[in-house]
Amino acid sequence: MVSQIAFLYFGSLAWGCLVLLPLVKLQEIGQGFYRFFGFLCVGLQTLGVGIALLMGPGFDAHYQQAAWALGISLFFTLCFTVALRIRVRWFLWTCFWLALGSGLAAIAYFPWSSASRPIFLFIHAASSALVLGAGILAMMLGHWYLVTPKLSIAPLKRYSAGYILLTAWVALELFLSFLTEGNNGFLGLLRQESLFVLFRVTWGLVAPLGLSYWIWTTVKMKSTQSATGILYAAMVCTMIGEGMSLYLTLATGVPF
Repeated sequence: MVSQIAFLYFGSLAWGCLVLLPLVKLQEIGQGFYRFFGFLCVGLQTLGVGIALLMGPGFDAHYQQAAWALGISLFFTLCFTVALRIRVRWFLWTCFWLALGSGLAAIAYFPWSSASRPIFLFIHAASSALVLGAGILAMMLGHWYLVTPKLSIAPLKRYSAGYILLTAWVALELFLSFLTEGNNGFLGLLRQESLFVLFRVTWGLVAPLGLSYWIWTTVKMKSTQSATGILYAAMVCTMIGEGMSLYLTLATGVPF
């Protein structure tokens, strides 16, 4: 299961970073920030596709379809990143949207399509990808103020607000799973996987939500270094929590 989790994790993380990147306009932040995340997403997608190639027949049809879609997304993400230098606007954003679309198709082709309620698992996977992307984008933008100290605080506010809202949404999603799936495996999951559930809830949700107040307070104070430090801690918690979420979701078929 480790290879499946790694494949899903890398693909989700790349898509989450890419889809939220335009929350800060290219003209505001400059090409350097966009290129950094473009190559980061290319690297993550390459790892995902590489895992799929190594596994070969070890991946079932759903994973193989997802790997094909992820490979297409990798190609267009690379084109988008290279096009940042070319500065042909229509080509740049065409590649971007094609990368997003194929990346979303990869998430849709994940093993959720074989589950009894695939739409809920798909929404959960997309939400997980978005909160991962928001956390990394916000943290890295905080570091970017060392490169461009005159940058407005507005971009950091956008990414931080997105991260906080998405974390709250994932917590709400978990609560809704408890209400809708309580009699269909959720309570059994709590008993069988208590340690992983504890990590998922405390590290992945309670800790980031607790840090959200301090993130927003320091951002409003324009204390970018303090905000970055708190965002780093929150990001690590989110990455651990979403990793636990992937394991629990694959093991039980219940959105977690």
